[in-house]
Amino acid sequence: MPAVDLYEIATQSMVGPYRIVKELGRGGMATVYEAHHVMLPRRAALKVMHAELRHQPGNATRLVQEAVILEEVRHPGIVQVYDCGLLPDRRPWVAMELVAAESLGAKIAREGSLSPRAVAALLANIAEVLAPVHARGIIHRDLKPDNILILDNATDGFPLRLIDWGVAKLASFGRLTLDGMTPGTPVYMAPEQASGRDLGSSCDIYGLGVVAYEALTGQPPFDGHSLAEIVCLHLTREPTSLRALCDAPGTLCELVHSMLDKDPAQRPTAADVLRLARVLADDFADPCDVVEIDVDDFSALADDDEDYIVEIMPTLSIRTLPILRAPRWTPEIAFNAVNAGPTARLRPITPRGARDQVSGEIDLRRRS
Repeated sequence: MPAVDLYEIATQSMVGPYRIVKELGRGGMATVYEAHHVMLPRRAALKVMHAELRHQPGNATRLVQEAVILEEVRHPGIVQVYDCGLLPDRRPWVAMELVAAESLGAKIAREGSLSPRAVAALLANIAEVLAPVHARGIIHRDLKPDNILILDNATDGFPLRLIDWGVAKLASFGRLTLDGMTPGTPVYMAPEQASGRDLGSSCDIYGLGVVAYEALTGQPPFDGHSLAEIVCLHLTREPTSLRALCDAPGTLCELVHSMLDKDPAQRPTAADVLRLARVLADDFADPCDVVEIDVDDFSALADDDEDYIVEIMPTLSIRTLPILRAPRWTPEIAFNAVNAGPTARLRPITPRGARDQVSGEIDLRRRS
C-alpha cells in the first residue's frame, strides 16, 4: 500500500462535517478538539488518534470500539456519540457529546476530599452506569478520577459522565491487548488486572473502590515510585483502614473495603454497590432541606404534603422538617367545666375534629 501523507489538523481544519475550533486535551491514544458541525447547530468533542500510533496494531480498532460502546450503551452517564470516520491518512476520528465539566480528579485536588454523603452518591451514580454496561459484557478497565466528569447543572438530571472507553474490554472485539501490555492506570488497577490475569467486571468494582477511597481521604490506598512497587502493593498489601483516615460512617467504610477485596469473587457487583450506596446516600442526607417557594404556594404545599411541618422563615423561604409519626390529636390532659356552677359538668379536652393538628404544626389551608 503506498504511503499516505499525514493529515495536519489545526484551527479551522475540516474533519468530516466538523470544523476544528481548538484543542481541548491530549491522552495516551488521541487528541480531543472542540469542533462545530458546519450544517447543524451542534458542538462536539472530536477525538482523533495520534499520528505516531497509525502503524501499531490494535490502536485504530480501540478508537472505533469506543464509538461502538458509546452507541450501544445508551445511558445519561455515558457521553453520546454523534459520528465517526477516517481522515485521509486513515486515522479514525469520533465526534461525541461535548461536556463542559470538572473531572473528579480536579475536584479532589481542589477540595482535598469529599463528604461521606457525596462519596456515597458518587458510588451509586457510577454503579448505575456500570450495571447495564457489565450486563452487556463490557468492562471499562480504566476507572479513575480523571475519567469521571462532574456536572454542576446537568440538563438530563444525571450528575456525571464516565468517559474514555478506549481500553474497555468488549467481547465482540476479542483480544485487543498488545503483548506485554496491561491497559489501565496502575494506581487504580485490580490485583488480577495488574498481574495480567483474565479480567471480569469485578476489576471495575475494585477500581471504583480505589476512587471512593481517594475521594474520602485525598489519597489512593496504594501508591509508589515505580510500576513494580504499585503492582506489588495491590497484590500483597491490605489498605489502611478508612476508619483511621477519615470520619466516614462505618457502613460506608465497610462497603469501600469490600470493593477492595483481593479476591474478585468476594467483591460486590455493580448492582449491589448501586443498591447499598443509594441507601447510604439517603441515610447521610441532611434531615432539613431548605427550599424557596412563592407565598401563594403555601396552601398547595399544605394540601399535598401532610407529613411535614411548614415553618415560615423570615426570608420568605420555608423549611420542611420531617416529623415523627404521632397521633393527630391532643392527649387528655385536663377537664373543662361546662356551665360553671354547682351543677357544672366536666368533660375531657378532646379534638375538635378529625384533622386537628399536633401542637406546633401550622395548618395553612385557606378557609372560606
